Amino acid sequence: MADEISFGNKLMVGFLRIMVFVLIVILIAIPVLIILDFLGILEAIGLSN
Repeated sequence: MADEISFGNKLMVGFLRIMVFVLIVILIAIPVLIILDFLGILEAIGLSN
């Protein structure tokens, strides 16, 4: 019985996995967008003012 994980714990673990994935995507996207902006690629495709 002690080995069983409750539904609430499974839900929390799933939510935390999604949040960690989102944070990693954001942390990777920020320097990539800064580099693209520095190189002028964002202006070339119309995403920057």
